[in-house]
Amino acid sequence: MEKQRGGRGWLIALSIIVGLVLSCAILPLGGFALLLAAAGGTDTTSGPLEPSRWAEQTVSGSGLSRVVIIDVSGTIGAGSDIFGGGASQDDLLSQIKQATGDPLVKAVVLRVDSPGGGVVASSEIHAELTKLRDAGKTLVVSMGATAASGGYYISTASEKIYANKDTFTGSLGVILELTNYGDAFDRFGLKSYVYKSGALKDIGSPTRPPTEEEGQVLQRVVDEAYQGFVDVIVAGRGLPRERVLEIADGRIYTGAQALELGLIDELGNLDEAVAGAKDLAGLGDALVVRYTRSSSLRSLLLSRLAAPQAQPDPLGLRSITSPPAPQLEYRWRP
Repeated sequence: MEKQRGGRGWLIALSIIVGLVLSCAILPLGGFALLLAAAGGTDTTSGPLEPSRWAEQTVSGSGLSRVVIIDVSGTIGAGSDIFGGGASQDDLLSQIKQATGDPLVKAVVLRVDSPGGGVVASSEIHAELTKLRDAGKTLVVSMGATAASGGYYISTASEKIYANKDTFTGSLGVILELTNYGDAFDRFGLKSYVYKSGALKDIGSPTRPPTEEEGQVLQRVVDEAYQGFVDVIVAGRGLPRERVLEIADGRIYTGAQALELGLIDELGNLDEAVAGAKDLAGLGDALVVRYTRSSSLRSLLLSRLAAPQAQPDPLGLRSITSPPAPQLEYRWRP
């Protein structure tokens, strides 16, 4: 009898071990999809990867009409950790689109605390904010500690801009930064061999200095993006182009200086921006909300699955041998 019990115990232990091994093998290959399906309940009308709507977190007020606060923090276009702060580019676009399509939303206050970011990412956000305005929604910007470069670029889509007198804004311009570590290669005996179809195919190479022709090509790209920045300031702020060209030399302005230059409309904090949005939208009272992620298992798994996973690089060799591609940025880089 004792021998039979002992054999049964070994079978149970073996079953547990096999189950753990299979789980470790299945999860990376598709276990997330299985968990998502389970987390989604019995609803079979939508796929497991369909994004859910943002939940509303009440800030203040009451009523049916909504004023939504959307936060733009950190580098524009950068990813985010679902367990950390900040919102990714896709998150921001999704929130703006939800506010645009919600008939209860009458106004949006964009809370900008960012040094800027990618040219393309800033342009995409600006385009969605323009669509929000075209849909009849009021858009007001409240600048935090920093709303520079791309942070200012997206702010030009609004009807009114508020800032603290000590807010860092401005840095109106474009930057393209290239890193060169050719000397480090020489020091450590590393070499890079490039076979290319054209003289400019490896433009921006980090292992050699740029040629004069490459410098001219890259400067033209920067100049074109700069003209696009000037265009949105002229259109959004109603300033003469010649005046914008004078002040858009890359320097930083305080909120007080920006007010004198016509880059913002009023000094004030977030509460005053919300009150201003209500006035512009003709609202006596409204429910002020923020969009937040759903805390459901399904939403967490979806966000985790969509988030880019960093590859381990303990010695930093990947960052040297495979550096990220150069990127045009509307970004303040001290």
